[in-house]
Amino acid sequence: MRPTSARMSEMPGGKVYNVWWGDKNGAIKQKGITTYTISPWQTKAAPHWLKSYIFNGYRRISGEVLFFGIPMLAGYGVYTWAKSYDEWQNSKAGHLALGGEHHE
Repeated sequence: MRPTSARMSEMPGGKVYNVWWGDKNGAIKQKGITTYTISPWQTKAAPHWLKSYIFNGYRRISGEVLFFGIPMLAGYGVYTWAKSYDEWQNSKAGHLALGGEHHE
């Protein structure tokens, strides 16, 4: 059985306008394709990132304090109250005050 000419060729079809994937040889300038680049002098990785983070980060976090600060304080208050109440309840004074017996 003889392979067909399409099977033997590298690219599908006859003449195509686009170049094959990754083919840089014989790449022609195509119409309607715009290439944008950044100037090498503007490609600093992170200019002034620390100063920007300090001021902008403070502004953003201070705007969110009401949403996470108040619930965190309320949760911490409940936690400390429950911990101290549990310690008292399991102490000798707590057992006697609640009408139970204290076993040593």
